[in-house]
Amino acid sequence: MLQVWLRAQHSSLAVWQVETGQWHIVDGWQQLHDTYVNSNGINSSHRANSNKALCLYFPTSHMLQVDTQLTSAQLKQLGSTGRQYLFEETSLTPIEQLSVKQINQTNASYLYALAQNDIETWQQGAALAGLKVSALLPDFLLLPTPEEGAGQQVALYQDPDTTLVRQAEYQGLAVSYLPLLFERLPQLSEVCSLPAISDTTHDISGETADSNHIDSNYIDSNYINNVTAETATLISDQQLLLTPLAISPKPIDYPERHTLNFFVKTSDTKLSPYLRITLMVTLSALVLQMAADGLQWYRYDAATSATEQAIATQYQSWFVDERLNPRTGLEAQMRDKLRTGTQISPSMAALARISPLIKQSSLQAQALTVQPTSLSFTIIAPDRDSLDKFANTLNEQGLSASLQRVNSSEQGQFSGQITVNIADNAVNEAANNQPAARLSADS
Repeated sequence: MLQVWLRAQHSSLAVWQVETGQWHIVDGWQQLHDTYVNSNGINSSHRANSNKALCLYFPTSHMLQVDTQLTSAQLKQLGSTGRQYLFEETSLTPIEQLSVKQINQTNASYLYALAQNDIETWQQGAALAGLKVSALLPDFLLLPTPEEGAGQQVALYQDPDTTLVRQAEYQGLAVSYLPLLFERLPQLSEVCSLPAISDTTHDISGETADSNHIDSNYIDSNYINNVTAETATLISDQQLLLTPLAISPKPIDYPERHTLNFFVKTSDTKLSPYLRITLMVTLSALVLQMAADGLQWYRYDAATSATEQAIATQYQSWFVDERLNPRTGLEAQMRDKLRTGTQISPSMAALARISPLIKQSSLQAQALTVQPTSLSFTIIAPDRDSLDKFANTLNEQGLSASLQRVNSSEQGQFSGQITVNIADNAVNEAANNQPAARLSADS
């Protein structure tokens, strides 16, 4: 992966040389393309970087920071839009165009935001050089992490394009006015300064430039212990310890995995989080509906099979010598058997006499059971006397009826089972005088 440092919006680009551990300065994206993508015979170290992904360290001055006492759970409840609104007072860019990153520490949470317009601009610049951005990181991460915490030590970098300060692992900023920074860090005691990369420029042939080729007057008059004379005087006035470091800013390992990587792959941005959740809920509802429909169909099929079996059993008990034809409707097979005639069964003749009596009494009948020599059914009545009267009425009509199993319900109703014994001779005589009737739905 090609590591490129953009120190200011319109500054030259610095390219990290893995072999030498130094930065090589190029004028812009076009020279970056000519040197590292379309090398045309340039040394092998440059050609090795061609057609690779790009990690761009952008100016920290473009990144907004907010320190909040909200817990990670509270920030999660705010959602992405709520976290964007935390930058409302500090952002000149509309908050809906901010890309926000969150870092949780033990005592506080830190939020960082970057404008989508800046991200798109840098992606377009990399595309002009034939490169694809894989990581976008703030350039303060190039500085070493101070060993002393609690704001007692900072790492400082200065060159003509930028001034960077790193306070902790995830805290750094681009400074435009150092005295204000020192006022905000009352516990500060030491400033560790890094040399400017302009002083260690790596030329295109892969050889380190001779220090004699650099304007020594410029360095002596403007830089003291890796910082400008003005900064050195300010640090001395603040009675701070200035410690020059021999190491230069250095890229981090595995930039694509870093928490502050503001680059998001295109495939991840096709669907918004809201749309993804909506699709998941819709799919879950569809699966549940299909499962419910399948279970309902299974129960319906089982009930249908049980009903058909019960009808066949009942038909066989009525007509022993004849089987129920499943291809013919039950009504069609029963029609001829319910007509008046000498061949009507005693059970059906008795039922034809009982059905009108049930309707006249305004009682409700259910659970009919027909046997060759008897039939029984349950009568629902508002009181016990109605059950006794109905049983007496059947006996008065010449039917041998008996009332059994009388029970009361919570609704105040009474139910009793009435059994009618069928005498073949009496039933046949009565059948000649009674019209045949269809089986009532109520009985």
